[in-house]
Amino acid sequence: MSLSYANTPVYIGQINTSAVNTGFTGSIDYIPATNSDVSFSTNLTPKRNLGIDVSATDQLNVGGALTANITINSLLHPNLEEGFRYLSGTAAAQDAFVPIQIGENLYKKCYPQNINVSIEPYQPAKISATFTSLDPPTGTKLSGDSRGIAQTKFIPISGDSLVYGHTCSIINADDVVGNVQSKISFSRDYSRTPVYGIGSPAPTSMLLDGIEEQMSITSTGLQNFVNLSGDILSAKIQVLIKDVDSSMNDLMNKLVNMPVGSRVISQNATASQGDTVSTTATLKNIKL
Repeated sequence: MSLSYANTPVYIGQINTSAVNTGFTGSIDYIPATNSDVSFSTNLTPKRNLGIDVSATDQLNVGGALTANITINSLLHPNLEEGFRYLSGTAAAQDAFVPIQIGENLYKKCYPQNINVSIEPYQPAKISATFTSLDPPTGTKLSGDSRGIAQTKFIPISGDSLVYGHTCSIINADDVVGNVQSKISFSRDYSRTPVYGIGSPAPTSMLLDGIEEQMSITSTGLQNFVNLSGDILSAKIQVLIKDVDSSMNDLMNKLVNMPVGSRVISQNATASQGDTVSTTATLKNIKL
């Protein structure tokens, strides 16, 4: 029997917990995902010993922990923020793990590795997040949620309630690029080290070593060609994430910005016949 996308809703729970809220009243951990991808990878090496042939029933040694990587692509909605609490920007949140449930399968101790946000005019704003799960489900089958989200009336998703590029705005970008901005791409990358302990085949946690952020802005001009050390921002660049009714997405507004001290690290200008000049400026911030 095949498994339909309608039976694989995605939930992301509160930080440092082991369960998600799939209820349809009050707070809910559901996110408006458009795609989810889970990959399991073992770390096995051939078992070859001197004087002994490889056994047909015992061919491999375990050389490391099981790896489970999860990628989730989602739309943004002002009234569905609970599933994005791990992006709040607090010290506790950026160092924390979250539980993720896809269908009926629960992945525990999921640490964010990479976040990408894309904003373009007349396109829904999109967010993509990649996680590493230290405690994925094993020994069980892939299973969906037979109830299905569509059977409830508490998920307020409609075309007008989503966040679009043309409903967002950006502040202070004119200090770096032209006053007509056509695309914004933001990324946050986490550098983490797994912690292994005696008596456990899997890492018990992950240490946060660093966080780097980048923002690329496509526009029609450049205010200043970058120098050897990169131009330093004197004013915060803030992207205001909102829907057609100007309802704000507070968590995303805390995420998608470049603070004072960030640097312009690269620029590009392209001119083609019959078209206006298109430019891109990329900024970098070392958050941790």
